[in-house]
Formats: sequence, structure tokens, C-alpha cells
Amino acid sequence: MLDLHTHVVPAGIPFAASLAADDPRWARLERGTTTGDVLVAGKVFRTVPRVAWDLHHRRESVEAEGGTGQLLSAMPELLASWAPARQGLDFARAFNDWLADELPGHDGFFTGLGVVPLADPEAAAAELGQIAAAGLSGVELPANPPTAPLHAPEWSGFLDEAERLGLLVFLHAVGSPAAQWFPQPMAANGVLFPNSIGEGVAGLIATGALARRPRLRILASHGGGSLPAQLARLDFLRDITPPLQELMPEPATVSARRVWFDPLLFDTGLLSHLVTTVGADRIVLGTDYPFMPVDPVAVLDDPALPAGLADAVRHTNPGALIATLRSHVQQRS
Repeated sequence: MLDLHTHVVPAGIPFAASLAADDPRWARLERGTTTGDVLVAGKVFRTVPRVAWDLHHRRESVEAEGGTGQLLSAMPELLASWAPARQGLDFARAFNDWLADELPGHDGFFTGLGVVPLADPEAAAAELGQIAAAGLSGVELPANPPTAPLHAPEWSGFLDEAERLGLLVFLHAVGSPAAQWFPQPMAANGVLFPNSIGEGVAGLIATGALARRPRLRILASHGGGSLPAQLARLDFLRDITPPLQELMPEPATVSARRVWFDPLLFDTGLLSHLVTTVGADRIVLGTDYPFMPVDPVAVLDDPALPAGLADAVRHTNPGALIATLRSHVQQRS
């Protein structure tokens, strides 16, 4: 099994004492023997297992469970959407250096995604060259960056550069200020995450941003969330709105087939609909490792799903995507 939605929490975060001193919102890891606490603003945000920071132990654990590799990305809270541009850049470079230094010691078992400063889209675009030069295969972004939506003009240069370099853009669902109105964090997660990723990907489709960049590689977390429900509406509106046809040079369902999705929908019917909409070859294994206490993709084994889908999602499809990304890394080196 090749898992393309997994997260890491480097032992050294936030990497520089000055960052933590300047703003307590920077996540900090306090390690124990088997678990560690991620502290934000002095409070425990999440307790993580040792595999979150110890990649040697992680590989042993994953292989013992039949895993053949992982695509590593930062725990979403480490993206620090709130951070000022200069501090965000310092953190991004430290994280990317750490990950790039870690990868060669694992015989290709791990592939890595970098991070960028989110408060400055131009600086984020400029940093993609460093990410590519370091041997990382792409970049992780929140589905809804803080400065402007990813489909806004501010991010055009970033998308152009990611396409030019052949980097994967992994869009991760995030919460929103609305989370404060939920009495329990998992309630907010359940409501806000599907809308977050759906809005992020649909925005790229509805503005023609994906259609204009046919070689841009996007991986959407959490099965695209609400996206499948938005596609039919977009296509209906496109059919009756000439200006929208100019903005969207192709139907929304066609653009959606340019995107890869993990299967984290937790329902056979929803997953089956996604497969029908975008194609079985666009679904790649993603488990949110190591943050799920139970198997979140057990639905793949439901006999109601198409024959061969589980094997394709767990092996063939992620293998093909990773092979393509690595070929670009080799071409650049």
C-alpha cells in the first residue's frame, strides 16, 4: 500500500527559538518515549505517536502493516496560515530543509511535500524553485489560503510555477473561524472540512484555472468533500450562461478529472459516485496517517464497489502518480 495522505510533525518545530518567542501560536512538540504533545499557545493541541516525528520507527511500523511507501506532508496546523510573511518563510525553509535531509536515508520509501509562506503568494511562488531543487515532489497548501482563494489572481503565479516545475499541489481541507461556534472540535471538523476542500477545488474549476493549466497536478484531500455535489450545478449554470462558458472553457466534470482524490469519504455510495464522476484512476490511497485511530478507508473493501477498485487505489494509482513525480525530480537533478 502506497499512502499519499500522511502527516509528519518534525521533532524540532518550530525550528528556531525566535519563532516561538515571537508568537506562541507556533506549534511546539514535547516528546515522550512513545507519544508527544503538540502545544499551541501553551495548550496541548494534539497528542501524537512516535511515528509522527521518528521516520525510522515510522517506516518499520508501516512496513509491518503491509505499507510500501508514504508521501509525507506537514500536519496541517504547521502550515501556520496566520504567520507574517517573513516568519512564514523562515519556518517553511527550515521545514523543507529538514524533510529534504530526511528523505535520502530511507531508500525511496518516503516522498516529501514542502510548505511555503502563505501570507505572501509571490514569495510562495518563488519558494517553489527551492522546493524542487531540494528534491521534494510538491507542496502542501490549505484549500483556502488566508490571503485570497487559490483561484484568485494573487495565486496565478504560484499555480503557473507549480505547473512549470511539475510539482504536485496537495490541497488539505482546513477549518475556519466558524469553528469557534462548535462546542466540540470534531463536530467542526465534520462540518467544515468537506466544505473547505470542495470550495477550494471548485473555485479552481469554476474560474477556469485548472482548464488553463492542463499539466497542473492537484491532489485533493478528503475525497474532494462537497465537490461532487457542486459539479452538476456548475455544469447546469455553464450551459445556460454564455459568460460562464467563456470563463470555463470546459465542463466542470471534465476539469474535475484532472484532479486526484483520496478516498476519505467514509461511505460506499459517496465513494462510488466520486469514482463514477472522475474515474477510478483518479483515486489514490490516503489515510491521514497517523491521526486516525481506526482504518478510515475500510470502505474500499465493500463488495458493492467496482471489482479491482481497492487494489487500484491502494497500489496502482498512487504508484503511477509517485512515479511521475519522481521522474520530474530526476529530470531536474
